[in-house]
Amino acid sequence: MQGEHELKSLESSNETGTAPRIDWNPVEHYKDVEVAERYDRERFASVSGRVFDALEKWNIRRAFSGLPDDSLIVDVPCGTGRHAEVLLEQGHRVVGVDVSPAMLEVARRKLSRFGERFRTFVWDARRLAELGERYDAALCARVLMHFPLSGQVEFLAGVAKATQGRVVFTQSYSTWYQQLRRSVKRVFGHVAPAAYPLTQAELEQLLAGAGLQEIRRHRVLPLISEAITVVSVAR
Repeated sequence: MQGEHELKSLESSNETGTAPRIDWNPVEHYKDVEVAERYDRERFASVSGRVFDALEKWNIRRAFSGLPDDSLIVDVPCGTGRHAEVLLEQGHRVVGVDVSPAMLEVARRKLSRFGERFRTFVWDARRLAELGERYDAALCARVLMHFPLSGQVEFLAGVAKATQGRVVFTQSYSTWYQQLRRSVKRVFGHVAPAAYPLTQAELEQLLAGAGLQEIRRHRVLPLISEAITVVSVAR
């Protein structure tokens, strides 16, 4: 089952993390059927992709550890259901919300074995509470880094408003060490993995703006990865 409303275009940013440009919009990009169909294959079929996928899912399991069985979790954006599958396998019910009908179609096919424990809606994350459900927990993975801080606050606040328990989100953490790594990588022609990584001060602004407080964070391979998983609850 799907809702009727889709997320309106937010600020544009380049998926590869270089300077934002006007011809790439993350909201519209993932609505493309071909993009959705090849998403998992292109990103997670290689050895490095499989390693990243495994580590990211391990972090998600840790972030949701201790949650009662059969909890209702909203996964926004759900994408192709990679993370929803982890939560479903842990015995939870999942509502997958995304701006892309194409991505959700892939997710429904992939997770059809879970039956009614997995439902989907095409909906605006900023208006999540209007769906009329209160969630025991929420996951916002691999989305915030696409938007400037103001857009991140708006997105996360909308999710937090509909969630009565923990809110888990991922971001790229910008320390002096990671900034140095980015500079070195640019010299060799590599692109940054996120358009809008956050410093500690910006992370605190994000949490405060969304009405959340951090209770713990998880990192994997911090010397070679910027990825951070933050577990938060309402203030």
